[in-house]
Amino acid sequence: MRWFHSRHVTVLDQIASSASNFLLVAVVAHVSAPASFGQFSLAYVVLIFFLGLQRALIGEVLLVRFSAVDADTVAFRPPVGLALVVGMVGLAVLVGGAVLTPQASGVWLALSLSMPAVLLQDVLRYVFICRKLSGFAFLLDAVWAVLSIGAMLILAATGFGTVAIIAAWIGGALVAAVLGLVLTRAVPQPIAGIRWFVANRDLSIRFSAEYASLNASTALVWFGLAGPLGSVGVAALRGASLLFSPLNTGFNAVRIAMIPELVRLRGSQRYRRGLLETGAILGGLAVVWGLVVLFLPDSAGRLLLGATWDEAKGLRLPNFVQSLAMVGYTVLLSYFRSSSLHSLSSRMRAVLAALTLALPLAAAVLFGVQGSAWGFAVAVGVACLSGLVLVRRSGPGPEAGGAVR
Repeated sequence: MRWFHSRHVTVLDQIASSASNFLLVAVVAHVSAPASFGQFSLAYVVLIFFLGLQRALIGEVLLVRFSAVDADTVAFRPPVGLALVVGMVGLAVLVGGAVLTPQASGVWLALSLSMPAVLLQDVLRYVFICRKLSGFAFLLDAVWAVLSIGAMLILAATGFGTVAIIAAWIGGALVAAVLGLVLTRAVPQPIAGIRWFVANRDLSIRFSAEYASLNASTALVWFGLAGPLGSVGVAALRGASLLFSPLNTGFNAVRIAMIPELVRLRGSQRYRRGLLETGAILGGLAVVWGLVVLFLPDSAGRLLLGATWDEAKGLRLPNFVQSLAMVGYTVLLSYFRSSSLHSLSSRMRAVLAALTLALPLAAAVLFGVQGSAWGFAVAVGVACLSGLVLVRRSGPGPEAGGAVR
């Protein structure tokens, strides 16, 4: 049945996957003072770092290496086991954060408990997509979204705090992860997962190193910004970023859906058409959602962000510009991944990592919160330009039968 696998179902899956994450941050922002939301944001940055690390280490390897392989030949228990290993490492890091920040230790500990369940559920999504069963991936995320969103909204309406809201979010993730394990009949095998990593280390190390260099710099800059801007300034930046997070969800959805398609189309004339389609979809999403956010009334903004809205609303324009630059960046990354031009993606992401570390911090010291927001936007724009230069120098693409490297 076509419903069980198509790029459209994969996009819906990514939207469902991000719905509960978006509501978690939005509900916490709504019930928290700006300073408390800033503390939550720092812990959440660590969680998102490990989630993305797992996607680079395991998920993208599945998409790139196994999407064109007969699904029956893919042994998926080892990568599920590896996800559990990554989750336990992330749990330990967040527990360490709780020790170092006693004033917000409850939030850090609550998010630490989410790590294994969230990462297990996420890798099972990639297994289903790789096996051309994206309908089941959508099912897992829909279950998580329905359970957690309803519970979080009820808890917020009845006066519960941040830790209880996080616990409701974890509960939904745990149910979805267990459902995924039952559907795949997979028992996580951590030792086999480590062997799987060794067998696929050429891609796993490259992809995870790219991700770590970029997102470690992003995580560091968020903690660094707490110095010149304080928790309230960090909350303002995170609040503005939250307004555009549905757009980031769309970008990730399109990329995850298109990379397997592009891998299968490599070497054909339809490959170029697939890239153009990717760019058109992303560009349309960026413009439409950006205009919605730019003209968002104060009443709606306060409903989403609470008191943080007053600090964040002035940062919408630089975030919109950053989203437009992300269109080109995402298309280029999809091209590099599907074409096996992995060294070029590493160079482009290295440029973004360096600029993301330097520009927002320098701009924050010189120009405050507004300058930092523009620093993030400029970093993405320059990285996109560097990627275009790399494409021009690389010669014919795979649709023309060019070499891949």
